[in-house]
Amino acid sequence: MRTGMKQGPREPRLIPDSGGKQMEKEFNYTLEEAVKISLQSATWLEEADFGAATQAIMLAQTMDTMPDRRHQIAPILIGLLSNLGLLNNRKVGTEMTPAEALAVLVNG
Repeated sequence: MRTGMKQGPREPRLIPDSGGKQMEKEFNYTLEEAVKISLQSATWLEEADFGAATQAIMLAQTMDTMPDRRHQIAPILIGLLSNLGLLNNRKVGTEMTPAEALAVLVNG
């Protein structure tokens, strides 16, 4: 809970504290366009990720055209974008180090 003169959620920061690239202030994109922009800027994606990227675009199109089904499609799209690394700007690695594998065996 926040106290003070302004109650409620904090206003979004459009310029990062580190002085980096300024975010675009106009968000007039459809979900499909936003997913395409994210996919085009992801330099870590490989040819093997093409099917998942296509599926993400198709799910975004479905969400744009059928807003009453968003509650069904959103969890699938979020998981797919997370696996592609678009939610955290890095691809989720599937490789385990020997120490991680040992920890999994020890902890069950």
